[in-house]
Amino acid sequence: MRTGKTAYAAYAIMLLFIMAVTGCSSPFKDADAAFRRGDYRKAVELYGKVVQSKKLDAKDMARAHYNMGRSLDRLGRTADAIEEYKRSIDLEPDRQEVYMDMAVALDKIGLLEQEVDALNNSLILKPHDLRTESMLGECYAKLGQFVNAKNMFDRVVRQSPRDPKNYVNLGLADDKLGDAQGAISCWETVVKLKPDDEDALQYLGFVYNRIGRNQDAIRIYRKLLEMKPNELKYHNNLGVAYYNSGQYKLAMKEFAKVLTIDKHYPGADMAEKLSKKFAARGHG
Repeated sequence: MRTGKTAYAAYAIMLLFIMAVTGCSSPFKDADAAFRRGDYRKAVELYGKVVQSKKLDAKDMARAHYNMGRSLDRLGRTADAIEEYKRSIDLEPDRQEVYMDMAVALDKIGLLEQEVDALNNSLILKPHDLRTESMLGECYAKLGQFVNAKNMFDRVVRQSPRDPKNYVNLGLADDKLGDAQGAISCWETVVKLKPDDEDALQYLGFVYNRIGRNQDAIRIYRKLLEMKPNELKYHNNLGVAYYNSGQYKLAMKEFAKVLTIDKHYPGADMAEKLSKKFAARGHG
């Protein structure tokens, strides 16, 4: 009988030991479950209890701070989320996904220099990662660091030569650096890959107008108007292209459409003046 009691006591002690060892996983499970079902307030509460317990090793504590940051981010508490990501990195600095989520959060609140640092740290851990390089190029562009942006987008294009977005971004960097021909080459490549890419088409039309390639500008804006017949800026810019090429009647027709659709359009004053000017000269 004493043997049975001893065995039961030993079993109870073992059970308590197992519960003590695994007990820290239960809050994680509950918090993770709350996060998965979208109950981010509950997740923050539960992850907070996990980190306050101070019974975790550095790796588990880092995961708790990271997941609390993700929950806070989804609640719109971006600054608080960033602080949690930083705490996670302090404890476990070699998790690439933490740097990436922190970079996204930093971008939301315009901390671009810090975003650059986070993305560069991400690239150290995962070199040549396409998403990271693309985000870094966009961040450099926002900072006006167009040489760095171009270098990064060059790398992105080499990695993913069939993605139109990459050429759009590279073209924007080239244009900002004064390389109109480089920009045109990029955006023409986009149109070959995706003929109805509106961004690339309107960038092409704008640059063609700017450098005096009037017939190309006319061709582009006609195509854009096939896609969006009532888009005022395309009618206006087509009118400019016609005007620059000496086709005044066609220019007046496009400006008249602008005035008919919206007299308060930003370009309407110029359109009205030119229309009257053409009429006075007998171009009407």
